[in-house]
Amino acid sequence: MPALHGDRKETRLGPARRAAINEFLPAPGAAHMKKHLIAGAILSASLVLDIVTKYLVVSSMFEHQRINVLGSFVQLILLYNKGGLFGIMQGYQSFFLSVSVLVLALMVAYYVLEKKKNLVFCSAMALIISGALGNIIDRVSGRPGVVDFIYIGSDNVYRWPAFNVADAAIVVGAVMLLVFYYLEERRMKREGTADQ
Repeated sequence: MPALHGDRKETRLGPARRAAINEFLPAPGAAHMKKHLIAGAILSASLVLDIVTKYLVVSSMFEHQRINVLGSFVQLILLYNKGGLFGIMQGYQSFFLSVSVLVLALMVAYYVLEKKKNLVFCSAMALIISGALGNIIDRVSGRPGVVDFIYIGSDNVYRWPAFNVADAAIVVGAVMLLVFYYLEERRMKREGTADQ
């Protein structure tokens, strides 16, 4: 029989019924683990896509060759980038390799140490880490430089510097990280207002 405490009714559950209910509830930490699993899947898929697309471009195109994908607006081109993201500071391979390794280490440490992880944060970090890994692999693979092959724009107006899947992953991850910070700031402001 339910026990009454003031106006509140408390239902006592037997061990068998409690076990049956618990069977359908997520285990403690299951939601936390799910975020990491999704992040791991995103990291793996992004890294594999980067490696495979670079291999296909290198094995089927010659340097500076262009292939139209969406008219001349989106093209494939094989370029070896000896600089940084989107081709900045050409000729500093060793410098950018060191920077990439340092950034990768910092990102992994940040992911591990961040206490308020949500799916947006985990996904963003997975993309950034996969992008850093992809370009590091390229820099130590013995190629003349990082393979860039996505070329967007117009020759008559402006073309964005050639980039690759790893570069795109880093940029998308960075934007998602900004969204995470924005949402966290709003949440903290709401909690601060509620406490007043």
